[in-house]
Amino acid sequence: MKSDTTGKQASLFPSAAQSVVYEQPLNERMRNCLRLEHLFLGIEAGIRAGGEWEARDALARMLEICDFLSRTDVKGELSKELERDIGVFNGLRNNPGVNPEMLDKTVASISGVLGRLKASDYQPGQCLRNDELANQVRQRIAIPGGTCSFDVPALHYWLNADPALRASHLSAWMKDLRVVEQAARIILDLVRESSNPRCVVAHGGFYQQQIEPSTPCTLVRVLMPSNAAVYPEISGGKHRFTVRFYSQKSTATRAAQAPEDVTFDLQCCGI
Repeated sequence: MKSDTTGKQASLFPSAAQSVVYEQPLNERMRNCLRLEHLFLGIEAGIRAGGEWEARDALARMLEICDFLSRTDVKGELSKELERDIGVFNGLRNNPGVNPEMLDKTVASISGVLGRLKASDYQPGQCLRNDELANQVRQRIAIPGGTCSFDVPALHYWLNADPALRASHLSAWMKDLRVVEQAARIILDLVRESSNPRCVVAHGGFYQQQIEPSTPCTLVRVLMPSNAAVYPEISGGKHRFTVRFYSQKSTATRAAQAPEDVTFDLQCCGI
């Protein structure tokens, strides 16, 4: 969930800054990209803030990404998705409604990221895996409170060192992961921009839509006002998706499905 600032969602809400976007991936590649985006956004926020606790959190998120990359072939899946996108856009070259200059620019941008991602000497996360401090933190991070000052004195020393030095280390570690971030971002940007929002109604707090085989949909986006009294839960697969709206007056009680009709903006995105 995140605030939307693209300015594209204007069918229901006059100001995009007043809306909240809920997203649901419908395949594994979209799930991977959204998880990576979530982690990278946290890292960038930590680097910008510059404090001790923010630096600790940024390092932890980098280690999460390294673990994620080591457990699944994320690099290979990102490469396949970028190659697929290039094929789709090249198929539009004879379409008179497509701006050829913008098409060339888009394909060149995707190809540049793909080339860096597939480079034989590019091993994302290798810098962190070779770093002694990062390895000490990795060994303790799964233990509740395991990175306390007495558990990892080297981390305590680093966190209390010159902020400029911490920032330098974080930037160097992040540079090693930057191509993965760029790949995930360009994939998500292209998918999110593939569809315009339309205003629909969830009758009795429930909405369902079939996915037409001729219309790709790999990401469902629901836009709601930030002050809405309900929130959506989205679920789906290859053939259909559903949106159920819930209200929760207190975090101490279980949420209940909203009985009223709910009007919202919907995007069915896919390339």
